[in-house]
Amino acid sequence: MSFTSRIRTLASETAVYGISTIVGRVINFLLVPLYVTFFDTVDYGVVSLVYAMFTLANHMYQHGMESAYLKFASGQEGRSHIDEVLSTATWSILLVSGALSAVIILSRGFISDLIGIDPRWSYLFFYAIGIQTLDSLTLVPFAELRLQNNAGRFVVLKMINISLNVGLNLFLIIGLKQGIEAVFVSNLAASSISFLMVLPIYAKHLKFRLQPHLWRQLVLFGLPFIPSGLSYALVDRVNVIFVGRMDAEHVRALYESTFDLSALVANSATTDAQYGQFMAGIFSAVWKLGVFMMLIAQMFRFAWQPFFLQHADDDDALPLFARIFSLFTAFSLFVILAITFYIDDLVALPLVGGRPLIPTQFWPALYIVPIALLAYLFQGWYYNFTAGPYIEKKTRYFVICTLSGGVFTLIANALLVPRFGMIAAAWATTAAYAVMAIMLYLFVRRFFPVPYDWRRVLAMVAWATALYILWLAVPMLHHWWTETGLLIVYLAGLIGLRIVTVQSLRQLIPVASSRRK
Repeated sequence: MSFTSRIRTLASETAVYGISTIVGRVINFLLVPLYVTFFDTVDYGVVSLVYAMFTLANHMYQHGMESAYLKFASGQEGRSHIDEVLSTATWSILLVSGALSAVIILSRGFISDLIGIDPRWSYLFFYAIGIQTLDSLTLVPFAELRLQNNAGRFVVLKMINISLNVGLNLFLIIGLKQGIEAVFVSNLAASSISFLMVLPIYAKHLKFRLQPHLWRQLVLFGLPFIPSGLSYALVDRVNVIFVGRMDAEHVRALYESTFDLSALVANSATTDAQYGQFMAGIFSAVWKLGVFMMLIAQMFRFAWQPFFLQHADDDDALPLFARIFSLFTAFSLFVILAITFYIDDLVALPLVGGRPLIPTQFWPALYIVPIALLAYLFQGWYYNFTAGPYIEKKTRYFVICTLSGGVFTLIANALLVPRFGMIAAAWATTAAYAVMAIMLYLFVRRFFPVPYDWRRVLAMVAWATALYILWLAVPMLHHWWTETGLLIVYLAGLIGLRIVTVQSLRQLIPVASSRRK
């Protein structure tokens, strides 16, 4: 099979998995205007902080079973033992979820203080525990659909979950005028339906036994993903928690002339926690504008893992993987430039009633968006470099790299956020992703030497950076037609650098039409 046909296959699978990923992320992003319109910014900060905390817990609930299942249930041998692998992974998830949920319930007061929310909101943890447990139990069935290349069913089930979640949010918040509890009720209901929809897979494969020998193999493979996943979550979400822990004095010193703090200042009973929740709400809402680049990285990950496992034994696997990395970087840089150029127009899009997509009080924080986009480019690089450790079963390197990233972001946030605020939180996350990606590449190249074309990749990065600096320095370019022209210039540069050719674009772009055939 040729380079082009295999890359088209990867692009095709990325596009199909991306339907649910894109729609889900975009719709969840579109819920942000709903939340910031109907909820007080302080209350929205509570939602952000609770979800940030459970993003950290998520990896302990899953304890690497998705990746372990993809490894041990793939290939000829794995497909012949699906029942045993699926059953053992599922019972492991159920037992771990029960134990973790009990710990969280017993320590919910301490956790509330740790993440900086008023203890009166700790009852929300019960909803979050239910969501985490149900989502973890759907993990293995969805991984099985990926191994079956059953992308269509995967997408349908994900879309039902998304539709139900959004519909309930709209009904409970707009129709019934409920508060932030509606966010968690909607998510819990959607997670429950998703679990019910994957029961046929359980009915076919689940056995009421856990094989100790197989369980040890799964856990040994998956264990590195626990500290790895926790560190990864720290890199991605701990920024919100540190912003949320800013006290009133620092918030007023940094942002009183930027954001409207009058309601907080006027109320003498306002606590440090409420100031922090206000800033967490601002930061979280604006950081989510980086969702567009996150989508690219996540779509790629869904298709990339089964792809490199299936093509690991190809004679030209290494140059194939190198070519994919170059194309991923080229496309990602285009997305970063496009969102950065058009972000002011995007947030001003009118909703029903003429209100902008993102309320104007959040706009002073838009300088965070390019930093968020860059963070998810480095995340995508990290995903690219994971092929070697997966194929060679050297997942311990994930632990080293993600722990380094986690430690880096903790130190950077702790030292810099109290002094510099949101800008420090944003750069800490981006730098941590860069540390993770670079470290993983340096480790992997010793035993899995993919011949990445770094000369052209770095030339692409330099070209995109030069166009961004030009746009930043020349206000006259801040119009949609000139910004579109800059994007065309970027694409022309890719052709000039021989990253892509006109012919290759014609072959790779019509993914949807090729699938229909």
